[in-house]
Amino acid sequence: MKPFVRLADLKSKHRGQANWSELVVYDKNNRAEVISAAPGSKVPRHLHSDAPEYWVVQEGRIRFEIEDPPGKFQFFEAAKGDLVLAPERHLHSLEVIGPEPAIRFQVTLPDTTTIYETKPEQPEKGMEYTPVTLSTGNNPDEVPDVGKPPAVFFNIDQLQKQHQGRRSWSDLAVRKNRAHANIICGYASDVRHTPGDLGHYHTDFAEIWIIMRGQQAFAIEGLDPFVAAAGDIVYAPAKRWHLPEPSGEGMSCRLAMTPYP
Repeated sequence: MKPFVRLADLKSKHRGQANWSELVVYDKNNRAEVISAAPGSKVPRHLHSDAPEYWVVQEGRIRFEIEDPPGKFQFFEAAKGDLVLAPERHLHSLEVIGPEPAIRFQVTLPDTTTIYETKPEQPEKGMEYTPVTLSTGNNPDEVPDVGKPPAVFFNIDQLQKQHQGRRSWSDLAVRKNRAHANIICGYASDVRHTPGDLGHYHTDFAEIWIIMRGQQAFAIEGLDPFVAAAGDIVYAPAKRWHLPEPSGEGMSCRLAMTPYP
């Protein structure tokens, strides 16, 4: 894993291509890809029996279909900076809408298996499809809810209204088995530096961020400080001090991802 992946660099690498993907994180807890898809591209209904899946839209517009509650489907049109979550054992699909390609940051557990509702019309080359029967719906061993019911769609502007009057706030977005993520927003002008503050580190897992809005400054042990912009991805390995904070003008937001609460 690279500690810093710029969306602009990935777009430059694939200039002229509408459809491409880059695996940016693959460790013992996470598999994350940046995926670009042409207008009209679809991913048919599928689920993961043992893993949630979630996305941050980096560019373009995507229509998501999420089974929530079990047996009923919700539809969301997500644009740049929006977050969508599909709980494990819940069917979901997506389609790129609008005239431009859409780029998404897609996260799930490593080595999870995709299970389709029906055999895809265009089977993936080299893939063998086997009919299965399995339990679906809510996982009885899922992490209990805390406070408000869990959501599956997150928009920064809507969340800001819920935190009206607060310049800095965070919202728990993903709280699932082996998947946890907080949306954290604030202003650089409110940051107060403490001399010698290295931030924090995790002893047995990495922390990953994607910038949802604005810019964020990062100090990671062993690296020169750097600033990440909307759509960029940052990775801090286990046992590595790290300190993220808002940067630039206006409100900035990051999604902070760890495997455990």
